[in-house]
Amino acid sequence: MQTGLVISDLHLFSRRSRAEELLDGMEEELKSAEILVLNGDVFDFRWSTLPDMETAISSALRWLADITELRQGRPTYYLLGNHDCVTGFTEKLSGLADKCDSLGCHDRFLVLGRNLFLHGDCANRRMDETGFRRFRGTWSRDKQRGAIRRALYDGADAVGASRKVHDWWFPQRSTVLRVAYHLDHILPEWREEIDHCYFGHTHLPFTGHGHDGVMFHNTGSAIRDMEIQPLAFTCPLSKARS
Repeated sequence: MQTGLVISDLHLFSRRSRAEELLDGMEEELKSAEILVLNGDVFDFRWSTLPDMETAISSALRWLADITELRQGRPTYYLLGNHDCVTGFTEKLSGLADKCDSLGCHDRFLVLGRNLFLHGDCANRRMDETGFRRFRGTWSRDKQRGAIRRALYDGADAVGASRKVHDWWFPQRSTVLRVAYHLDHILPEWREEIDHCYFGHTHLPFTGHGHDGVMFHNTGSAIRDMEIQPLAFTCPLSKARS
C-alpha cells in the first residue's frame, strides 16, 4: 500500500489566497508523500495579481516544476479545475508532463486504486458529460480580470460575502448528490469500483459523508476566511486511470 496526500483550491496568484504561508508549513508533507494529488484550482488565472496571463502561466509551470523536483521522482498528479483550465496553460502543462515522468495531468477525474479524485465543479448544478464539457469550455477561454474588478471581488471576500454564497449554494448533502449525478454519467459503475471520492471547489471541507456505499470528502480551500483540509489516503500499487 502507498500513502498519498490530496489538496485543492490553493488559488495561487490571487490576493485572497493564503496558500503561500500554508504551504511553507507543509513542505515536508508535500515532499515525503508517496503520492501527491493536486485536485484543481491550484492556480487562479482569473483573479491573478501578476502583470498578465503569460506571466501567470509561466509562474504556474515553474511552481509545478519546483514541486516535482522537491518530490524527487515520487508521483504527482495534477487535475484541472475551472480556474486553471485556461487553454494557454493546459497546452503548456501537457508539455511539462511529457518532460517529467513523475507528473501526471488529468482534465476530468483520476482513479487510484479504489479512490476517485475530481475537482468538483460538476457540483455547481446537475451536469452530465455534455453539460460539464460546455461549462469547462467557457472557463477554458477565461481572461484575467482587471484591477478594479479584482478590488471589488477582494472587498466581497473581506466582508464574508463569498463564504455566505458558498454556504448557501453548496450544502453538503445537495453537493454530494450533484457529484453523484455527474458520476452516474461519466463512470456508471462508480458505486462498485470506488470506496472514497475526494473533491474540492466548494471551499467547504468535510470528511466521511456516506452516499450509496461511497465516502465523500472535501479538501476545502486556502481562500481567506475558508478552511483548507489536506487529506491522507491509501491505495495499492496500481496504475492511475482517467
